Amino acid sequence: MRIPRSMLSHAPQPDLPEAPPPPVIDPIVETFAALARLRRETANALPETTPGLAYDPESFATGRPILAGQGPDALEAAFRQAADLLLPHMGELFPAVARDAAILEQALVQGPRLANPLIGFLLDGAGQELADLAGEMGMAPGALAFFGHEILSAVLRREAGPLGRLADDALWKKSYCPICGAAPDMGMLREKQEASEFLISKAGRLSLHCSLCGHLWHFPRLVCPSCGEGDHEKLDLLMAAGRERERIHTCAACGTYLLVLNRVDSEADFDPDVAPAKLVHLDAAAQAKGYKPICRTPWNQLDGE
Repeated sequence: MRIPRSMLSHAPQPDLPEAPPPPVIDPIVETFAALARLRRETANALPETTPGLAYDPESFATGRPILAGQGPDALEAAFRQAADLLLPHMGELFPAVARDAAILEQALVQGPRLANPLIGFLLDGAGQELADLAGEMGMAPGALAFFGHEILSAVLRREAGPLGRLADDALWKKSYCPICGAAPDMGMLREKQEASEFLISKAGRLSLHCSLCGHLWHFPRLVCPSCGEGDHEKLDLLMAAGRERERIHTCAACGTYLLVLNRVDSEADFDPDVAPAKLVHLDAAAQAKGYKPICRTPWNQLDGE
């Protein structure tokens, strides 16, 4: 039985059998938890690259992320610095691609101008161009995309702190990040403090977590973050028995899913940068039902693609 999200204000019944995280995912979680710590440490060591960035509320309200006008040139120096800090440790964390990490590290040292086109390909989502560049360097395309994403993530997380104060939730109505424009890798339900939202306060307010810069922003609970579908009959909720705080929000219109944690009234320790990897068992359950993730991550590519 699927549960329409329009019924979220009621006590939903589990849709999936009891499915605690299998022990096999523990090494995955530990590795990505270490990567999250490394990414934060790197971000904290970087200088702010956009101290004079102009913020236009009118442009922002139309759906233009704050960093939309920032090209590779503004991020290049910080990208190279982040690569120097990240790549040696990432080779240790991911020994299967340690050789690729060493290739990229050496390439950026010997040819610092490489950073500029690499940043451009990452920002533009130019998959083929990224694959071609990887081929020229003798790297696996997936490894270059992974390392490049993590380096850029550290750079943009440095920016997300000060810029996050400019991202007005009252103006931003999009499902992509108001800071960098990336897709969310997870959602969470949290208590709402605004008196104007008392009608749905028990169900919690949905926040989306950016897969690139880590920013959190509010989004309507009853709208698909992928296609914008608002028909409640097409928006479903799946849960496992005994783990009702872990949820899979699905959309029949576009066939995608988003993992959501219910944090209402919860005081448990929580790291939004690590939590998505801890929910890989829900990725498996959603994909077994034919849904695709809104955001592709290194741990949720269970079909081998």
